[in-house]
Amino acid sequence: MHPTMFTIPFLPEWLAEVKSYGVMMMIAFLTSIWMCCRRAMRSQANPDIVLNLGFIALVAGVLGARIMFVWHYWDTRFANQTSPWGAVLDIRAGGLEFWGGPLLTIPAMYIYLKYMAKVSVRWYLDMCAPALAWGLAITRIGCFLNGCCWGSVCIDEHDPAREKAQVPWAVRFPYGSPAMTQQYHFGQLTLPKELLVTTASGEAYPLAPDYLRAAAEDGGATGKRLIEAASAARKTLDATDPKDGDAQKRNREALEAAQRALMSHNNTPIGLVENHASKYGLTIQELLTLADHYKSKPVHPAQLYEMVSGMLICWLLSIMFYYRRRHGVVLPWFLILYSISRVVLEAIRQDNPLDVGGLTISQAISIGTFTAGVLGLLYIYKALPLIGPGVEKFIMPEDEPPDSKRQSKSRLGDQAAR
Repeated sequence: MHPTMFTIPFLPEWLAEVKSYGVMMMIAFLTSIWMCCRRAMRSQANPDIVLNLGFIALVAGVLGARIMFVWHYWDTRFANQTSPWGAVLDIRAGGLEFWGGPLLTIPAMYIYLKYMAKVSVRWYLDMCAPALAWGLAITRIGCFLNGCCWGSVCIDEHDPAREKAQVPWAVRFPYGSPAMTQQYHFGQLTLPKELLVTTASGEAYPLAPDYLRAAAEDGGATGKRLIEAASAARKTLDATDPKDGDAQKRNREALEAAQRALMSHNNTPIGLVENHASKYGLTIQELLTLADHYKSKPVHPAQLYEMVSGMLICWLLSIMFYYRRRHGVVLPWFLILYSISRVVLEAIRQDNPLDVGGLTISQAISIGTFTAGVLGLLYIYKALPLIGPGVEKFIMPEDEPPDSKRQSKSRLGDQAAR
């Protein structure tokens, strides 16, 4: 788990961190565009149209995935925020669901091809379909680095300690990861009281790892500085001439401000950790060391399973593109193959709730997209011709025959004369 790929120096903290998921998403986008353009050149399609489709897919894909995530988790992740719509726009905090991307991207691409570019919709969608699977595969590496979309617990049932992994490639996510936190709330693992914080309502939560790291980096400097400031303000007030009313008032206000700052520090992440460590007679470093010993139970690396699945689907669709006899069949096959893959993979994932008739929302959507893919194939084979209307081979300017170039120049000269 490595949610931050690297940090850019000399920038504010909120802008300096470059997230691993964002980096992998950008790699997925750029390599998918390259793949589609290469396929377009080999098919004598217009690569400029493919580039335009790529940018449409980037905007519509992220927007659709975000809309679906917000809709799905509005009650639990956004409605209780101080600023719900601010949380919606804070995409750096994470929150995308894959199926929302294609459900908005495919109609957007159709509209562009049909009404703006006015070219064969089936031909160009066939070129882009394998790249959808490829983009998904690369993005899932970002999910693995980010620690999201984790799999279910896989423990060897013959291990009395319930710690040995069932498969050798199982992974353990670190303390404070979403997988570990969920396993604690599901009762799948226990934590020592030193790592638990009890809220006013009586619920116990694992101490946030970000809080621990911030307190360890601070090393008590903030609290010491505030205590010294309050002590200095007290001494200044005590040394003030009682007859000097203005000075007394000014120094008393300074003392009250210093005391308020000290009290407020207790409610900051650093102050909370310092008070928690003090409660159990531990130093911050001892608390951090203790946390490092508690990882998640072994889980299936569902992100990597889906990466492999996406690459296999991309490979199959790429072969299908060059051997197909009928335009338009590649995209329906993507819907069919990925829907099957997603239903199976959701069965070993633990992050999504079963909130749609005993299924996850992705499984429910996958049933619909599988049906759409099958119906799409039937329609293409029964009602549409082999070749999509509007198919027109694109000829690069340097490849135009000499006669065509002379005719083009002549036409340009005629237009200039007019």
